[in-house]
Amino acid sequence: MSYTGKYIAGKVTVVTTLFGVLVIMFGLVVDIPHAGNIARANTAQTSVTVLNTPPTWTNDAQESPESSTSSPTNVGSAVNWVAIANDSSGDDYYLLICKTSGAPTANNLAAPTCAGGGGNQWAVTGRIASNATATASYTTQVGDAESNAWFAFICDHNANSYCNVTNKQGTGSGASPFAVNHRPTFTAFAVTSPANPGGVVSWSSTSSDSDVDGTPDTVKLFVCKAADFTGSACGAGGTWCQSGASSTDPYCKYFVPDPYPDAYYAAYGYITDSHNFPASGGSQGSQQRMTINNVTPTITAASISLLNTTGSGPLTLTVPGTTTPGFSVQFTVTDHNSCQTASGTPELKNFVTDVYRSGITQAGCNSAGLFNANNCYAGQINYGTWNMNCTASSTTCLGTSDSDEVVNCTFPLWFYAESTDGTGIATDPPNWAQNWLASTQAADDNGASSTLVESSTGNELNSFLAYNVATTSISYGGLQPGQSVDPVSKITDLQSIGNVGIDQTLYGTDMCPTYPACSGNATSTIYVNDQKYATSTISYASATTLLANPGATLAIHVQKSTTSAPTIKYTYWGITVPGAITLSGDYIGQNTLIGLTSNSSTW
Repeated sequence: MSYTGKYIAGKVTVVTTLFGVLVIMFGLVVDIPHAGNIARANTAQTSVTVLNTPPTWTNDAQESPESSTSSPTNVGSAVNWVAIANDSSGDDYYLLICKTSGAPTANNLAAPTCAGGGGNQWAVTGRIASNATATASYTTQVGDAESNAWFAFICDHNANSYCNVTNKQGTGSGASPFAVNHRPTFTAFAVTSPANPGGVVSWSSTSSDSDVDGTPDTVKLFVCKAADFTGSACGAGGTWCQSGASSTDPYCKYFVPDPYPDAYYAAYGYITDSHNFPASGGSQGSQQRMTINNVTPTITAASISLLNTTGSGPLTLTVPGTTTPGFSVQFTVTDHNSCQTASGTPELKNFVTDVYRSGITQAGCNSAGLFNANNCYAGQINYGTWNMNCTASSTTCLGTSDSDEVVNCTFPLWFYAESTDGTGIATDPPNWAQNWLASTQAADDNGASSTLVESSTGNELNSFLAYNVATTSISYGGLQPGQSVDPVSKITDLQSIGNVGIDQTLYGTDMCPTYPACSGNATSTIYVNDQKYATSTISYASATTLLANPGATLAIHVQKSTTSAPTIKYTYWGITVPGAITLSGDYIGQNTLIGLTSNSSTW
């Protein structure tokens, strides 16, 4: 007969009609006489089918890569386990990673579950072919502990699934538990600016890390110039500063170069832990900009030079009766914000230069109302054709690393600007013991202005003897022999168009109809000494006799001009036609007037 037993998972069912494992039982045959019959023993063939066996470990489960206190897995990243299992029936298998060591539950034709349910599961793979590598993954969470034990199991995929209850926990650095690295916290970010060039800017943070397994985590602060943090360093925008490792609240400092442009500079704060795991949220990536103060430019007295039109030597006027252009004041302006702004435009914008005779003093020539072309050229104004033009030399500014810039101010001087040369002799100017000085001032693009600084050395302004005689002829009119122009009344003018007082040397020639080839004959020559001159209309007899070259000096005392209108004085002339003249006609001669510097007491 046949008997079919109940299928019980994991049990052996004995059958007599199905192919299976045949079990042959041998017994001892004994003939026992019984009631005249001979009894014989028979044999019975048996079989059994082993329905399923669990997979076996080929390669024990291992973290890959390791997740340890020295190399923890960041929150949000995966912990991976690898293993290889073999199933004798060729079934696929599952790699199951549990939080407990209790035997898992095999689920027919489905993934197994950890003892105690899904809450105790770290990870499970899909179906993996026998002898193939299985990789299970778990993405770590914020709420995970730092240290997390794990137990690996393998179960097959079968209608009667079965699990290998021997768990594995890895070996070496890839063994249980796995370590989770949590993000540091970053709740506040602050800066100490503003600061001056050459000063220090500090950024501070309120930040920490709660992980303490193994060696407690530390935190670092990075302050970036742009919002380009890579996770472990500032990006291409550059770094203001970064701290060392700190148990809490790291800070760092930036030593501001000198010079450095005044501006607002973006600064972004980032925190990472010992494993270069950045903070998230809070103050991470927030901005606390660096402010560099605007500082006032300065000028040193020794840097100021008052220069002639040629760039060297004393100041020398060369144009009579108007202005001589091309004088200059050169000086160096120092600005600790550099000579160039952060955006590449000029830092220094406005300049003032006053030029004056030293006796006037800086206080006597520092505003527009004090302008006087004799001795005070106040640079704040334009005066007629006089104009102070100041420009910064672009070639002397080397960029934001350069604090100095040379400024050149050009200006003209009027012909009557007071001279200061000489050694004190009578014809030297009254101010020979003085010189000319310059005071300068500079302002930056924010309007911050230096003080008005006077040059430590000056320059002399040379005396400029310049004059003009507008009268080009002396016409005595028609006279009979023996007649005179009496009183002397014919005039010539003498104009001062330089910066000194003037006298004049006068001399003349004989007059004749054939001038300049006069014979000297008394009947056809009016001799030079027949002419007389004076500084006013006086009688012919009282006037001074004109001489031949080199003549004589007339102390006419034309005063130095003090305005753009020349100072003028006149010479009065008279003549007597000798009675010996017998030849009528036009008599022509030439008188010469030569200006010379008069004693300064008459200027």
